[in-house]
Amino acid sequence: MNKAELLSKYESNLTGSKNKNHYLSYAKSFLDYADSLDKENINNYITKLKRQGNAAGTLNFAFRVIGRLFKVNGLEWPFRRGEAPQIGQREEIKPALAPEIIKMMIAAAKNGKLDNDESCFLALSTVYGLRRIEMCDLTSRDFDFNNNNVFVSTAKMGRQRYHLIADEIKPYLEKHDFSKHYTDTAMSQMFWRIINKSGLESFKSEKLGWHAIRRALITLLHQAGLDPFTVHQFMRWKGAERELAMDTRYHATHFVGLEGTKVVALEAQSDKDVFKKHPLLKFWKGSK
Repeated sequence: MNKAELLSKYESNLTGSKNKNHYLSYAKSFLDYADSLDKENINNYITKLKRQGNAAGTLNFAFRVIGRLFKVNGLEWPFRRGEAPQIGQREEIKPALAPEIIKMMIAAAKNGKLDNDESCFLALSTVYGLRRIEMCDLTSRDFDFNNNNVFVSTAKMGRQRYHLIADEIKPYLEKHDFSKHYTDTAMSQMFWRIINKSGLESFKSEKLGWHAIRRALITLLHQAGLDPFTVHQFMRWKGAERELAMDTRYHATHFVGLEGTKVVALEAQSDKDVFKKHPLLKFWKGSK
C-alpha cells in the first residue's frame, strides 16, 4: 500500500470529525517526511517537530495521529507501552501572558484599534481559552445569538460542548463574518497583529501565541477560587465528559417545539458561575 492509499484510508476513518483537516495535516506531514514506516522515522519526525519549537502537547498529539494512522491501515505499531517520545517539563517553555498585558489587548479592541475579526477572536480566546485550531474551525452554524450559545468542537481529543455567550463580548462576535475561513498560519499572524496594535511590539521575541492566553486563563481561574472540576469542564479538557454526573450527561440540549428546534446550552448555569469569577471577562465590560 503506497502513502496516498495510507492517507486515504486514514481520512475515511475521520468521517464526521470537524477537525478532520487538522488531523490530516499531521498524518500527511509525517508520511511526506518518512522514508519508511518504522520506529526510527517516527522518533526522528517527533524530534523535528520539537526542534521547530512545537509544545509537548503538539508532539504528543502528532504521535497519537501517527499511531492511529498505523492502526486503521493494519500496520504493526513499533512502540511498546511506555516507549512514546517524552519531553521533560524543564525542557519546555510554556509562557502565559500576564493579566495586565491581556487587559491592554482588550483595551485596544474596545478603543477601536483592532478590526472586527481581531476583536472577535481576542474575545473568544480571553473568555473561553479557545485553541488556535478551535477558532479556525468555527462557522456561522456554531453560533445561536438568539439563545446566546456557541458550540465548540474541541481539538486534541477534548470535550465538545456548548458555551454560554457572555453579554460583554456578544457585540464583538456579532460583527464578525464566520463564513470566513482561517488557516493556522493566518490565525497566528492575527495574534501578532493584535500584539502590535496593542502597543506591545517588544514582545515579538517571546515564544507567544494564542495558547499563552489559554494558559493564563487556566491559571487565573484556579486562583479565582474555582474548583478543578469546574475549570476542567469549562476548558473542555479530555475526560470531562466521563466525570460528569449521569443526569447531566443525559440533559437535553435540543428541544423540538412548534416553532422549531431550540438549542439549550447544557452547562449554561455552570458558565454563569464561571463568569461571576472570570478574571478576564471584567476587562470587556463597557464594550460597544
